[in-house]
Amino acid sequence: MAAREKLYELLINCIPADVIIKTLALELTKNLDESLKHEVIEWAAFYEHRIAMGSEDIFHIEAFIAKYMAIYKRYLNEMFA
Repeated sequence: MAAREKLYELLINCIPADVIIKTLALELTKNLDESLKHEVIEWAAFYEHRIAMGSEDIFHIEAFIAKYMAIYKRYLNEMFA
C-alpha cells in the first residue's frame, strides 16, 4: 500500500508515467544479476507501451512492479532450490 501511495503522489505531481517506469527499471537493474537485466528492461518497455496506448497509468506501473517481483522471486527460487 505504501508503494501505491508513493506512485499516486508522483502521478498527482505531474511526473509522467513513462518517466516513472524508466526510472524504476534503471534503479531496479542497478544491482540485478546480468542474466535478469534484459528481461526486466523488456518488460519495462512492454508496460511503457501499454501506458502510451491506454489509460489509468497506475495499473500499468503496478503491473510492471508485480512482474519485476515475480521475475526476482523466480530467480531466487532457482538460485536456492
